[in-house]
Amino acid sequence: MFNYLVSNRYGAGTLSPIKMGGLNPDKKYQVKEINLYPGTKSNITGETTYSGNYLMTIGFNPNVNARRTSVILEITEAR
Repeated sequence: MFNYLVSNRYGAGTLSPIKMGGLNPDKKYQVKEINLYPGTKSNITGETTYSGNYLMTIGFNPNVNARRTSVILEITEAR
């Protein structure tokens, strides 16, 4: 999932979760940030498991803001 901040006016960023589509509501998924600069860490580590139903009805907030203008997330089925 690619997330980009296209306007930095008035404190722009993702304030609400983004609902995903095309997932199986009965399966479990992990979300991990994969476009990190060398030597940096993210709170989006892929260690938390979400149901497909949750990601499609509630969503996930990638926390894009003026300091994190792009966030690429990898969504994989949990094992």
